[in-house]
Amino acid sequence: MKKYQAFSLLTVVTMTLIPSLALAEVVDPAPALPGIDLTPLFQAVIAFLAALVSYKMVPWIQARTTAQQQEMLRAAVSVTVYAAEQLYGAGAGKEKLMYVKGQLARKGYHVDIDEIEAAVKGLTLAGE
Repeated sequence: MKKYQAFSLLTVVTMTLIPSLALAEVVDPAPALPGIDLTPLFQAVIAFLAALVSYKMVPWIQARTTAQQQEMLRAAVSVTVYAAEQLYGAGAGKEKLMYVKGQLARKGYHVDIDEIEAAVKGLTLAGE
C-alpha cells in the first residue's frame, strides 16, 4: 500500500512540474510586421451582394411565378368553359356553370364566377 502511495505522490509532483516546463516560450527579438486581414472586408462585400440579389431577384421571381399561374388558371377556365359548351350546347347556363366549377375544383383551382363569366364572354365574342 505504501508503494502505491509513494508512486501516486511521485506522479502528482511530476505532473505539477512538467506543465511549467512545457509552457516556457521562446521570445522572438524582432516580431514580424502584422499583415492586413481582408477577410471581414470580403465577407461584408459578399453579404452586400447577397442582399442585393435577394432584394432584386426574389420579387421578380415571385411576380413571374404569379403571372404564369394566372395564365394557367385562365387557360384552364377557358378549356373548361369550351368543354361545358360542347357537352351541354346552347342554353343550360346553370348546368354549365356547375360543371365548370366542379371540374376546376377537382383540379385544385378556386375560381370566382367573374373569371368564368369572362371566359364565357370570350367564347361568345370568338363565336360571332
